Amino acid sequence: MWTKTLVGAALLAALGTGPLHASPTQCDTKIDGEPVTIFYDTADPTFSSFRERFLRRGHQCPGAVVITYLMPDLSAAEREVFCANYDPLTQSHSMPAQGRRDNFGRCVEPSKTCKLVNTTKQEAMTLMGVGRQAEDGMRPSLLSSTVSAVTHSSGAMILSGNAGALTGILSSVGTGVGAAVSAPAVLVGAAASVVVIGGAVYLCSDED
Repeated sequence: MWTKTLVGAALLAALGTGPLHASPTQCDTKIDGEPVTIFYDTADPTFSSFRERFLRRGHQCPGAVVITYLMPDLSAAEREVFCANYDPLTQSHSMPAQGRRDNFGRCVEPSKTCKLVNTTKQEAMTLMGVGRQAEDGMRPSLLSSTVSAVTHSSGAMILSGNAGALTGILSSVGTGVGAAVSAPAVLVGAAASVVVIGGAVYLCSDED
């Protein structure tokens, strides 16, 4: 009983005093095969879980810290829709993907790699509005058996389904999005998704 009490007290003390002793630190990783050192503060909300704070191996970067580094313009809540793309064979990260995270912020299953679209905030907001109208049944003609619209808990609007149908929706929104989807190798294949979050648009597909 005393052992359990002491262990519990130690964990509570560690968790309770962590933010008070936050300090700048660094970790190492690879991004697209290139070595990268990321500097951050342990008080950052992306480094707040017990597992990431105390159980990470050596100086390797937790997935959530890598996502923050690659998506600095999004808040911690907005980044929740993404997971860290990590290849254990090369020990390298690439651009984040849309998908569920494990306890280290990495993708728990093969997920769609996301690329930021060079578009305006107005176009992003227009696309989010279109998705929400379709989700609410106000514009059912936009959706079909091959496309769905869902609002994620992070606030992201996610359009998922057939790449060809998604391309048609995106092209109708604005010049920036339309130009992006018309580029070669964008949204190819049977399945893809579009994530609209924080005034930004990400195109996600199985293509690297």
